Amino acid sequence: MKTRSWNLILLPPHGPRIEQIRVSCKAGLILLAAFVLAFLMTVLLLLAYPHIRVNESDRARLDAENQALKIENANLAITIGRLNAQVSRVEESSERITALMKTPEAD
Repeated sequence: MKTRSWNLILLPPHGPRIEQIRVSCKAGLILLAAFVLAFLMTVLLLLAYPHIRVNESDRARLDAENQALKIENANLAITIGRLNAQVSRVEESSERITALMKTPEAD
């Protein structure tokens, strides 16, 4: 007599509770086929698109470019800080001018 379902028993490593899952043969075969298909597709993709190797001259060029970009980012951060300080000074003087224009002059 052929079995119509499989029982999967799960035992947690540090727990007394036992889990039992019943899987039909058809569902088990579908899961197995999906796993095999995913595995084969992964292998095919890895074979079709191998890992790209970077030679030392390209790596050195990329390192130099990366260093130049880091320096440029630091310079831009300093410039932004200076511009923010300048904008705050202009806003303060604008507020002072606005406050002076609002006060009535005593004649």
